[in-house]
Amino acid sequence: MNIHEISILFAAIAGFAMVIGGMLLIWKGAIVLSNTDSSTALSIEWKQNFRLNTQAPGIAFFIVGLIFSSIAIYFSRPSNTDPIYVVGTLEGVSEQATITAVPSFWKVKSGTNGVVDGKFTPDIETLTLTITAPGYQEEHIPHNLGRNKDRVIKFEEPIKLVKVISPIETRNENIMSVTGLPPINSAPSFGVAQ
Repeated sequence: MNIHEISILFAAIAGFAMVIGGMLLIWKGAIVLSNTDSSTALSIEWKQNFRLNTQAPGIAFFIVGLIFSSIAIYFSRPSNTDPIYVVGTLEGVSEQATITAVPSFWKVKSGTNGVVDGKFTPDIETLTLTITAPGYQEEHIPHNLGRNKDRVIKFEEPIKLVKVISPIETRNENIMSVTGLPPINSAPSFGVAQ
């Protein structure tokens, strides 16, 4: 768990504790939600731009708890990443091809004593596309997205994969005849008591 996740967790716990604590204090009678006179009212002012006055200061527990919980929910949402599109054609490939994108050149070096202590800085600006198809040699194509706002990897020319395995041709002379088997429409005998 990193420090960002820990701070979100503490904010959520603090918000929950403020709301539950406020409810317990109201139940015990330590705070009341009824109106009070203006001398004991809660007043918050921030840079003369924001002012909050309330005659029921017990409501502050709920407001602060709601703020903490809202902040935790806001910052814990998953980050949106823009999709990357791949557009182009493969030439002379009769099989279904698979394209895999892998970030390029993330390196961490070990010390001379064999200890590894480093970090990766994720960068998907440079990707290596690996194009594979059954019977064809893999093709590796590096691509730099750069500041491409559309996030589209477009093949300018058709990609040609090299065929390394030819399909096996079926010939009648390779099919051997089998004798001694029952006809295909006969009653099954497998698993029947003898």
